[in-house]
Amino acid sequence: MDNPEVYFQFKPFYKKYTGEKALLGDFIELAGPENLKEKIECIIVFPNGINTQVRLTAVQIVQLIQQEVPGIAVIPIGESSALYEPKQRSKENPVLLFLRVAFSMVLLFIGAALAIMYFHSDVDMNKAHQIIYYFITGEKVDNPVLFTVSYSLGIGMGIAIFLDIFAKMKNKENPGPLELEMHQSEKELREYLRDQEGKKQN
Repeated sequence: MDNPEVYFQFKPFYKKYTGEKALLGDFIELAGPENLKEKIECIIVFPNGINTQVRLTAVQIVQLIQQEVPGIAVIPIGESSALYEPKQRSKENPVLLFLRVAFSMVLLFIGAALAIMYFHSDVDMNKAHQIIYYFITGEKVDNPVLFTVSYSLGIGMGIAIFLDIFAKMKNKENPGPLELEMHQSEKELREYLRDQEGKKQN
């Protein structure tokens, strides 16, 4: 009689905190007979949890499963290894966290405002506004306030539309460009750390 087959692939994230018991089901997703899946998912990998980054390979997973549940064929799918990091319980004072976030926001706001002003100064945006205002109204003015205010509001609206702020207010589930960029950056960072950890072990 053929041995039952179980397929597995690594999960993208480890969702437990430091010190929590780590089971095999926390690291992999399984496909196969339900009775085998329940046994395999409950295999204890780290009794005391993980406190730092841990790299697991498909070979280690196969050996662990066959050791605990002999007589089955274990077939990996996807990546040959994965790097996991536990969640950290926040110990930072909420007031200090708020002040740090507020300071970062003010700093970014000032930096962005200066960048926009320097750009407008370099290209002589006021002169461009005067010319456009003259083409539209036929009047020459030194400071087209109405056009400048509209332009400033347009910059803010454009940024809001680009970042899908209005879509978030409607509980839209699709991610915006900022979320996609952050996800891609985190993915590349995990892959880099995983590869570096693999080089150290080899």
